Amino acid sequence: MTHTGRPGPLAYLEASIPSLPNALARTALYIVENPEKVVRFSLKDLSRLCRAGEASIVRLCQMSGFNGFSDFKLALAGELAVRDTAGTEAAPRDEHQLLTLAGELARSVTHTAEGLDLALAQRVADRLRPMRRIDIYGSGVSGIIAELFSYRLLRSGLNAHAFRDAALAHEVANGLGPHSAALAISDSGVTLNTVDFLRTARAAGAYCVAITCHPRSALARHADVVLPMAKLNIPAYGGYINAVPRAVYIAEAIAALAAPAASATATASATATAARSDD
Repeated sequence: MTHTGRPGPLAYLEASIPSLPNALARTALYIVENPEKVVRFSLKDLSRLCRAGEASIVRLCQMSGFNGFSDFKLALAGELAVRDTAGTEAAPRDEHQLLTLAGELARSVTHTAEGLDLALAQRVADRLRPMRRIDIYGSGVSGIIAELFSYRLLRSGLNAHAFRDAALAHEVANGLGPHSAALAISDSGVTLNTVDFLRTARAAGAYCVAITCHPRSALARHADVVLPMAKLNIPAYGGYINAVPRAVYIAEAIAALAAPAASATATASATATAARSDD
């Protein structure tokens, strides 16, 4: 919180991302994930990196309670200074703090599991199983998740490949088709490269799956299916890799449901049900 009682600029922007138009949401996400860089940027720098107009960025700053970009950067620098000081004083030796973090991460997995429609997950697994190729993309930390997802699906016998290079992911997405699938991972659902990847894959005719905390995001609009992750109460600007546990759960669930053993069990169950019906 600031001395005025308003949330700091980072907290305000992170909370606002789901309700912002695409360009403003991308800008807010970039600021939340890269505040140390943004305090050194000019308005033109930020506009170029986020593909958002300078006037739109100024409007975002005004929505946050500041006169313009310069005032916003001053407040952002002040918030970073307070955060760094607090981090130095608290240090990671605070047992209560670490237990709270563990509890939040555990709850994120539990809430993701509770929010996952198992029938929908089974349909996704069934669609993925016969695919000739499954391309998975994520940016930043989501790129790490994409590699974990790929590894888990490969272990289940699916032809899955992860990409972390945006240009390469976009290029291969153009070559996808009806016998291919594209999985895109983005906590916010507005990461531009990830949205572009799924948009391209869908235009090429691939079966598209979005894994995100925001089922009404730009990413979700280009997906055939959205697998939701729970939102954490841990700020993204705190440096935590908090998306990983939730996404790993979804990877494990899809891999388990797509495995040949799971398929055989589902077939046997359907056969047994049909037999009972005939009786």
